[in-house]
Amino acid sequence: MVMPRGGYTAVLDAIIAGGFCPFCEEHLFKHHKNPVEEITDLWIVTRNAWPYPGSTHHFLFIPREHVETVESLTDEQWLGFHRLYRTLVNRYSFVGATHFFRSGKTAITGASVNHLHAHLVVGGMRTENSAPIKAIIGFSA
Repeated sequence: MVMPRGGYTAVLDAIIAGGFCPFCEEHLFKHHKNPVEEITDLWIVTRNAWPYPGSTHHFLFIPREHVETVESLTDEQWLGFHRLYRTLVNRYSFVGATHFFRSGKTAITGASVNHLHAHLVVGGMRTENSAPIKAIIGFSA
């Protein structure tokens, strides 16, 4: 199991105690101090404050509007997401990456925030000595 990194647990406790959505823009920068990579009228892309151990890049794509599921995204939001994804891939010349959404109930997804967001995680090249990057992506039935 992947354990919370650094001060992650303390920040989660403060978020829960505060009763607010930490990814809604009016609250995002209270706890998230990493620089914003890109911002549009629909999305914020930032480096993850707690990147997965072993990753060389770990970005979060956060819709500016509070939505909780992928199904709630409009066509315009999907197109905006695609443009931002392509921008980052081109900017950093990624030749491989893992990308996934946290959508819906956190008790199912393993997410700690109930605001839709997507991860873009890039690791190193696999070698005989490399270890996998681990993340909770849900729970066994």
